[in-house]
Amino acid sequence: MRGPRSHPTTSRIHGRRWRDFDFFMLITTVVLMIFSAFAIWSADGGGSLSFENLGVRQAVFGVIGIVMLLVLASIDYRLFASVAWLLYGSGLAMLGLVLVPGVGTEIGGAQRWFDLFGITTVQPSEFAKLTTIIGLAAFISSRGPVMKEFSSFLLTIVIAAVPMLLIVAQPDLDSALIFGVIWLAMMLVTHTRRIYLVGAAIVGPIAVILAYALVLQPFHRERILQFLGLLEDPLGIGYQATQAQLSIGSAGWTGFGLAGGTQSVFNFLAVRESDFVFAHAAAMFGFIGMVALLLAIVILLWRCLCVVEMARDSFGQLLAAGITGILFVQAVVNIGMNVGLLPVAGIPLPFISQGLSSLWAFLFAEGILQSILVHHRKLGFQPE
Repeated sequence: MRGPRSHPTTSRIHGRRWRDFDFFMLITTVVLMIFSAFAIWSADGGGSLSFENLGVRQAVFGVIGIVMLLVLASIDYRLFASVAWLLYGSGLAMLGLVLVPGVGTEIGGAQRWFDLFGITTVQPSEFAKLTTIIGLAAFISSRGPVMKEFSSFLLTIVIAAVPMLLIVAQPDLDSALIFGVIWLAMMLVTHTRRIYLVGAAIVGPIAVILAYALVLQPFHRERILQFLGLLEDPLGIGYQATQAQLSIGSAGWTGFGLAGGTQSVFNFLAVRESDFVFAHAAAMFGFIGMVALLLAIVILLWRCLCVVEMARDSFGQLLAAGITGILFVQAVVNIGMNVGLLPVAGIPLPFISQGLSSLWAFLFAEGILQSILVHHRKLGFQPE
Protein backbone atom coordinates (compact mmCIF):
# COMPACT_ATOMS: atom_id res chain seq x y z
CA MET A 1 0.00 0.00 0.00
CA ARG A 2 1.08 3.53 -0.73
CA GLY A 3 1.74 5.49 2.45
CA PRO A 4 0.14 8.80 3.33
CA ARG A 5 1.18 11.70 1.15
CA SER A 6 3.78 13.82 2.87
CA HIS A 7 3.33 17.54 3.15
CA PRO A 8 6.02 19.92 1.90
CA THR A 9 8.28 21.22 4.61
CA THR A 10 8.28 24.84 5.68
CA SER A 11 11.71 25.39 4.10
CA ARG A 12 10.47 24.02 0.76
CA ILE A 13 7.42 26.29 0.88
CA HIS A 14 9.56 29.33 1.56
CA GLY A 15 11.95 28.26 -1.20
CA ARG A 16 9.09 28.09 -3.69
CA ARG A 17 7.95 31.56 -2.73
CA TRP A 18 11.40 33.02 -3.34
CA ARG A 19 11.41 31.57 -6.87
CA ASP A 20 9.32 34.63 -7.81
CA PHE A 21 11.90 37.05 -6.42
CA ASP A 22 12.99 39.29 -9.30
CA PHE A 23 16.77 38.89 -9.28
CA PHE A 24 16.96 40.76 -12.59
CA MET A 25 15.43 43.81 -10.90
CA LEU A 26 17.82 43.52 -7.96
CA ILE A 27 20.90 43.11 -10.18
CA THR A 28 19.87 46.14 -12.24
CA THR A 29 19.49 48.14 -9.03
CA VAL A 30 22.92 47.06 -7.79
CA VAL A 31 24.46 48.08 -11.13
CA LEU A 32 22.88 51.54 -10.78
CA MET A 33 24.17 51.81 -7.21
CA ILE A 34 27.73 50.88 -8.23
CA PHE A 35 27.54 53.45 -11.01
CA SER A 36 26.28 55.96 -8.44
CA ALA A 37 29.07 55.25 -5.95
CA PHE A 38 31.76 55.87 -8.58
CA ALA A 39 30.11 59.07 -9.81
CA ILE A 40 29.60 60.48 -6.30
CA TRP A 41 33.10 59.44 -5.21
CA SER A 42 34.50 61.36 -8.18
CA ALA A 43 32.18 64.35 -7.63
CA ASP A 44 33.40 64.61 -4.03
CA GLY A 45 37.01 64.86 -5.12
CA GLY A 46 37.96 61.19 -5.41
CA GLY A 47 41.34 59.99 -4.21
CA SER A 48 40.08 58.81 -0.82
CA LEU A 49 38.37 55.64 0.34
CA SER A 50 37.60 57.01 3.80
CA PHE A 51 34.06 57.30 5.11
CA GLU A 52 34.37 61.07 4.74
CA ASN A 53 33.99 60.69 0.98
CA LEU A 54 30.33 60.88 -0.05
CA GLY A 55 30.75 58.08 -2.58
CA VAL A 56 32.10 55.70 0.06
CA ARG A 57 29.21 56.62 2.36
CA GLN A 58 26.76 56.00 -0.47
CA ALA A 59 28.24 52.54 -1.03
CA VAL A 60 28.04 51.65 2.68
CA PHE A 61 24.48 52.94 2.98
CA GLY A 62 23.63 51.02 -0.18
CA VAL A 63 24.80 47.69 1.26
CA ILE A 64 22.74 48.29 4.41
CA GLY A 65 19.77 49.26 2.24
CA ILE A 66 20.01 46.05 0.20
CA VAL A 67 19.82 44.01 3.42
CA MET A 68 16.69 45.92 4.44
CA LEU A 69 15.26 45.37 0.95
CA LEU A 70 15.62 41.61 1.41
CA VAL A 71 13.99 41.80 4.85
CA LEU A 72 11.02 43.71 3.42
CA ALA A 73 10.73 41.23 0.56
CA SER A 74 10.33 38.41 3.09
CA ILE A 75 7.41 40.18 4.81
CA ASP A 76 3.96 39.73 3.30
CA TYR A 77 3.17 43.15 1.81
CA ARG A 78 -0.47 42.89 2.92
CA LEU A 79 0.67 43.40 6.50
CA PHE A 80 1.38 47.01 5.54
CA ALA A 81 -2.35 47.51 4.96
CA SER A 82 -3.04 46.83 8.64
CA VAL A 83 -0.50 49.47 9.77
CA ALA A 84 -1.00 51.85 6.85
CA TRP A 85 -2.39 54.71 8.94
CA LEU A 86 0.32 54.32 11.55
CA LEU A 87 2.94 54.61 8.80
CA TYR A 88 1.12 57.50 7.13
CA GLY A 89 0.75 59.31 10.45
CA SER A 90 4.43 58.73 11.25
CA GLY A 91 5.34 60.27 7.92
CA LEU A 92 3.24 63.35 8.68
CA ALA A 93 4.73 63.59 12.17
CA MET A 94 8.26 63.61 10.76
CA LEU A 95 7.27 66.29 8.24
CA GLY A 96 5.87 68.36 11.08
CA LEU A 97 8.83 67.82 13.41
CA VAL A 98 11.37 68.89 10.81
CA LEU A 99 9.73 72.33 10.76
CA VAL A 100 10.27 72.84 14.50
CA PRO A 101 13.19 75.22 15.18
CA GLY A 102 16.02 73.39 16.88
CA VAL A 103 14.73 70.00 15.74
CA GLY A 104 15.03 70.26 11.99
CA THR A 105 18.27 71.36 10.34
CA GLU A 106 18.23 74.40 8.07
CA ILE A 107 20.46 74.31 4.99
CA GLY A 108 20.42 77.00 2.33
CA GLY A 109 17.33 78.68 3.76
CA ALA A 110 15.24 75.49 3.77
CA GLN A 111 14.40 73.38 6.82
CA ARG A 112 14.02 69.89 5.35
CA TRP A 113 16.48 67.67 7.22
CA PHE A 114 17.26 65.96 10.50
CA ASP A 115 20.92 65.79 11.49
CA LEU A 116 21.88 62.15 12.13
CA PHE A 117 24.61 62.44 14.79
CA GLY A 118 26.79 64.45 12.43
CA ILE A 119 27.20 61.43 10.13
CA THR A 120 24.64 62.44 7.54
CA THR A 121 21.25 64.10 7.23
CA VAL A 122 17.83 62.51 6.81
CA GLN A 123 15.15 64.10 4.64
CA PRO A 124 11.73 62.89 5.86
CA SER A 125 9.94 63.96 2.67
CA GLU A 126 11.66 61.07 0.83
CA PHE A 127 10.19 58.50 3.22
CA ALA A 128 6.84 60.35 3.31
CA LYS A 129 6.44 59.55 -0.39
CA LEU A 130 6.41 55.85 0.46
CA THR A 131 4.18 56.16 3.54
CA THR A 132 1.71 58.22 1.49
CA ILE A 133 1.64 55.52 -1.19
CA ILE A 134 0.89 52.91 1.48
CA GLY A 135 -1.83 55.08 3.03
CA LEU A 136 -3.48 55.80 -0.30
CA ALA A 137 -3.29 52.16 -1.37
CA ALA A 138 -4.90 51.00 1.89
CA PHE A 139 -7.69 53.58 1.66
CA ILE A 140 -8.53 53.02 -2.02
CA SER A 141 -8.44 49.22 -1.75
CA SER A 142 -10.76 49.38 1.28
CA ARG A 143 -13.43 51.10 -0.83
CA GLY A 144 -14.12 47.88 -2.74
CA PRO A 145 -13.65 47.02 -6.42
CA VAL A 146 -15.12 50.35 -7.58
CA MET A 147 -14.81 53.69 -5.78
CA LYS A 148 -18.18 55.29 -6.50
CA GLU A 149 -18.57 57.85 -3.72
CA PHE A 150 -17.38 61.36 -4.51
CA SER A 151 -16.47 61.79 -0.84
CA SER A 152 -14.02 58.90 -1.13
CA PHE A 153 -12.50 60.45 -4.24
CA LEU A 154 -12.04 63.74 -2.39
CA LEU A 155 -10.43 61.93 0.54
CA THR A 156 -7.77 60.50 -1.79
CA ILE A 157 -6.87 64.08 -2.71
CA VAL A 158 -6.72 65.04 0.98
CA ILE A 159 -4.44 62.09 1.79
CA ALA A 160 -1.98 63.24 -0.88
CA ALA A 161 -2.41 66.97 -0.18
CA VAL A 162 -1.62 66.98 3.56
CA PRO A 163 2.03 65.86 3.21
CA MET A 164 2.32 68.05 0.11
CA LEU A 165 1.37 71.16 2.10
CA LEU A 166 3.77 70.29 4.92
CA ILE A 167 6.58 70.00 2.38
CA VAL A 168 5.62 73.31 0.76
CA ALA A 169 6.13 74.89 4.20
CA GLN A 170 9.77 73.75 4.33
CA PRO A 171 9.86 75.09 1.50
CA ASP A 172 10.42 72.32 -1.07
CA LEU A 173 7.99 72.81 -3.93
CA ASP A 174 9.82 70.38 -6.22
CA SER A 175 9.34 67.45 -3.83
CA ALA A 176 5.79 68.56 -3.05
CA LEU A 177 4.79 68.14 -6.69
CA ILE A 178 5.84 64.48 -6.55
CA PHE A 179 2.86 63.81 -4.28
CA GLY A 180 0.59 64.92 -7.11
CA VAL A 181 2.35 62.36 -9.29
CA ILE A 182 1.77 59.68 -6.66
CA TRP A 183 -1.95 60.47 -6.58
CA LEU A 184 -2.25 60.48 -10.38
CA ALA A 185 -0.33 57.21 -10.85
CA MET A 186 -2.51 55.43 -8.32
CA MET A 187 -5.75 56.86 -9.68
CA LEU A 188 -4.86 55.50 -13.12
CA VAL A 189 -5.24 51.95 -11.78
CA THR A 190 -8.24 52.78 -9.57
CA HIS A 191 -11.72 51.88 -10.75
CA THR A 192 -13.70 55.05 -10.15
CA ARG A 193 -16.26 57.17 -11.96
CA ARG A 194 -14.85 58.74 -15.10
CA ILE A 195 -16.52 62.06 -14.34
CA TYR A 196 -14.33 62.43 -11.24
CA LEU A 197 -11.16 62.07 -13.31
CA VAL A 198 -12.47 64.47 -15.96
CA GLY A 199 -13.19 67.00 -13.22
CA ALA A 200 -9.67 66.56 -11.84
CA ALA A 201 -8.24 67.06 -15.34
CA ILE A 202 -10.11 70.37 -15.58
CA VAL A 203 -9.24 71.59 -12.10
CA GLY A 204 -5.58 70.49 -12.36
CA PRO A 205 -4.40 73.14 -14.86
CA ILE A 206 -6.25 75.85 -12.92
CA ALA A 207 -4.46 74.76 -9.74
CA VAL A 208 -1.12 74.89 -11.58
CA ILE A 209 -1.77 78.46 -12.74
CA LEU A 210 -2.78 79.54 -9.24
CA ALA A 211 0.30 77.85 -7.78
CA TYR A 212 2.52 79.68 -10.27
CA ALA A 213 0.97 83.02 -9.32
CA LEU A 214 0.57 82.57 -5.56
CA VAL A 215 2.85 79.81 -4.28
CA LEU A 216 6.02 79.66 -6.38
CA GLN A 217 9.03 81.53 -5.12
CA PRO A 218 10.55 84.16 -7.47
CA PHE A 219 13.50 81.90 -8.32
CA HIS A 220 11.10 79.10 -9.32
CA ARG A 221 9.35 81.46 -11.74
CA GLU A 222 12.71 82.61 -13.09
CA ARG A 223 13.74 78.99 -13.74
CA ILE A 224 10.56 78.39 -15.73
CA LEU A 225 10.91 81.63 -17.70
CA GLN A 226 14.56 80.88 -18.40
CA PHE A 227 13.65 77.39 -19.62
CA LEU A 228 10.96 78.82 -21.92
CA GLY A 229 13.46 81.28 -23.37
CA LEU A 230 11.62 84.29 -21.93
CA LEU A 231 14.49 85.19 -19.60
CA GLU A 232 18.13 85.34 -20.70
CA ASP A 233 20.42 85.01 -17.69
CA PRO A 234 23.24 82.54 -18.53
CA LEU A 235 25.40 83.76 -15.62
CA GLY A 236 22.56 83.84 -13.10
CA ILE A 237 19.51 81.58 -12.90
CA GLY A 238 20.55 79.73 -16.07
CA TYR A 239 24.16 79.13 -15.03
CA GLN A 240 23.79 75.61 -13.63
CA ALA A 241 21.70 74.39 -16.57
CA THR A 242 24.31 75.77 -18.98
CA GLN A 243 27.19 74.09 -17.13
CA ALA A 244 25.32 70.77 -17.04
CA GLN A 245 24.75 70.86 -20.79
CA LEU A 246 28.40 71.79 -21.43
CA SER A 247 29.48 68.91 -19.21
CA ILE A 248 27.33 66.44 -21.15
CA GLY A 249 28.05 67.85 -24.59
CA SER A 250 31.83 67.90 -24.23
CA ALA A 251 32.19 64.30 -23.01
CA GLY A 252 32.33 62.60 -26.41
CA TRP A 253 31.84 58.87 -26.78
CA THR A 254 33.83 57.64 -23.79
CA GLY A 255 34.10 60.64 -21.44
CA PHE A 256 37.02 62.08 -19.50
CA GLY A 257 37.38 59.33 -16.92
CA LEU A 258 37.12 59.64 -13.15
CA ALA A 259 37.98 63.35 -13.06
CA GLY A 260 34.75 64.22 -14.84
CA GLY A 261 35.75 66.97 -17.27
CA THR A 262 36.40 70.70 -17.11
CA GLN A 263 33.09 71.71 -15.52
CA SER A 264 33.72 69.36 -12.59
CA VAL A 265 37.49 69.81 -12.24
CA PHE A 266 37.18 73.59 -11.97
CA ASN A 267 33.97 73.46 -9.89
CA PHE A 268 31.85 75.17 -12.54
CA LEU A 269 29.19 72.49 -12.02
CA ALA A 270 27.74 72.66 -8.49
CA VAL A 271 25.74 69.97 -6.62
CA ARG A 272 27.23 67.47 -9.07
CA GLU A 273 26.87 64.68 -6.50
CA SER A 274 23.08 65.03 -6.32
CA ASP A 275 20.93 67.22 -8.58
CA PHE A 276 23.47 67.25 -11.43
CA VAL A 277 25.02 63.83 -10.93
CA PHE A 278 23.81 62.80 -14.39
CA ALA A 279 25.81 65.61 -16.02
CA HIS A 280 28.90 64.76 -13.98
CA ALA A 281 28.56 61.05 -14.78
CA ALA A 282 28.15 61.90 -18.47
CA ALA A 283 31.48 63.73 -18.35
CA MET A 284 33.03 60.66 -16.70
CA PHE A 285 31.63 57.91 -18.91
CA GLY A 286 30.61 59.71 -22.11
CA PHE A 287 27.78 58.92 -24.50
CA ILE A 288 28.29 55.16 -24.27
CA GLY A 289 28.11 55.23 -20.47
CA MET A 290 24.96 57.34 -20.51
CA VAL A 291 23.24 55.00 -22.95
CA ALA A 292 24.08 52.11 -20.61
CA LEU A 293 22.71 54.08 -17.64
CA LEU A 294 19.48 54.94 -19.45
CA LEU A 295 19.08 51.32 -20.52
CA ALA A 296 19.43 50.18 -16.90
CA ILE A 297 16.77 52.69 -15.80
CA VAL A 298 14.42 51.54 -18.58
CA ILE A 299 14.94 47.90 -17.55
CA LEU A 300 14.16 48.79 -13.93
CA LEU A 301 10.96 50.59 -14.95
CA TRP A 302 9.96 47.62 -17.10
CA ARG A 303 10.40 45.25 -14.16
CA CYS A 304 8.33 47.59 -11.97
CA LEU A 305 5.54 47.61 -14.55
CA CYS A 306 5.65 43.81 -14.53
CA VAL A 307 4.86 43.94 -10.81
CA VAL A 308 1.86 46.20 -11.49
CA GLU A 309 0.69 43.64 -14.04
CA MET A 310 1.32 40.62 -11.80
CA ALA A 311 -0.23 41.94 -8.56
CA ARG A 312 -3.27 39.85 -7.63
CA ASP A 313 -5.08 42.34 -5.41
CA SER A 314 -5.89 46.02 -5.59
CA PHE A 315 -3.66 46.89 -2.61
CA GLY A 316 -0.60 45.35 -4.24
CA GLN A 317 -1.38 46.85 -7.62
CA LEU A 318 -1.85 50.32 -6.14
CA LEU A 319 1.43 50.05 -4.23
CA ALA A 320 3.27 49.01 -7.38
CA ALA A 321 1.65 51.76 -9.46
CA GLY A 322 2.57 54.49 -6.98
CA ILE A 323 6.18 53.31 -6.68
CA THR A 324 6.56 52.96 -10.44
CA GLY A 325 5.06 56.42 -10.94
CA ILE A 326 7.55 58.25 -8.72
CA LEU A 327 10.48 56.24 -10.10
CA PHE A 328 9.52 57.17 -13.65
CA VAL A 329 8.77 60.84 -13.03
CA GLN A 330 11.83 61.49 -10.88
CA ALA A 331 14.09 59.88 -13.49
CA VAL A 332 12.50 61.89 -16.31
CA VAL A 333 12.59 65.20 -14.41
CA ASN A 334 16.19 64.82 -13.22
CA ILE A 335 17.59 63.69 -16.55
CA GLY A 336 15.39 66.18 -18.41
CA MET A 337 16.73 69.14 -16.44
CA ASN A 338 20.33 67.93 -16.87
CA VAL A 339 20.02 67.85 -20.66
CA GLY A 340 17.99 71.08 -20.86
CA LEU A 341 14.61 69.57 -21.76
CA LEU A 342 12.98 70.60 -18.45
CA PRO A 343 13.44 73.44 -15.95
CA VAL A 344 15.95 72.93 -13.14
CA ALA A 345 14.35 71.18 -10.14
CA GLY A 346 15.75 69.68 -6.96
CA ILE A 347 14.53 66.16 -7.69
CA PRO A 348 17.01 63.31 -7.04
CA LEU A 349 17.72 60.69 -9.68
CA PRO A 350 16.58 57.37 -8.14
CA PHE A 351 19.44 55.11 -6.96
CA ILE A 352 22.00 57.54 -8.45
CA SER A 353 21.84 60.90 -6.65
CA GLN A 354 23.73 61.17 -3.37
CA GLY A 355 21.65 60.99 -0.23
CA LEU A 356 20.75 58.40 2.38
CA SER A 357 17.05 59.28 2.40
CA SER A 358 16.40 58.97 -1.33
CA LEU A 359 18.48 55.79 -1.62
CA TRP A 360 16.85 54.00 1.30
CA ALA A 361 13.35 55.16 0.39
CA PHE A 362 13.68 53.65 -3.09
CA LEU A 363 15.32 50.48 -1.75
CA PHE A 364 12.45 50.10 0.75
CA ALA A 365 10.03 50.65 -2.13
CA GLU A 366 11.74 47.96 -4.17
CA GLY A 367 11.56 45.64 -1.18
CA ILE A 368 7.78 46.09 -1.21
CA LEU A 369 7.68 45.37 -4.95
CA GLN A 370 9.68 42.20 -4.37
CA SER A 371 7.30 41.23 -1.56
CA ILE A 372 4.38 41.54 -3.97
CA LEU A 373 6.15 39.12 -6.32
CA VAL A 374 7.23 36.70 -3.59
CA HIS A 375 3.80 36.52 -1.93
CA HIS A 376 1.41 37.02 -4.85
CA ARG A 377 0.76 33.29 -5.35
CA LYS A 378 -1.12 33.20 -2.04
CA LEU A 379 -3.96 35.02 -3.78
CA GLY A 380 -3.95 32.84 -6.89
CA PHE A 381 -4.58 29.19 -7.66
CA GLN A 382 -0.96 28.17 -8.07
CA PRO A 383 0.27 25.72 -5.46
CA GLU A 384 2.72 27.00 -2.89
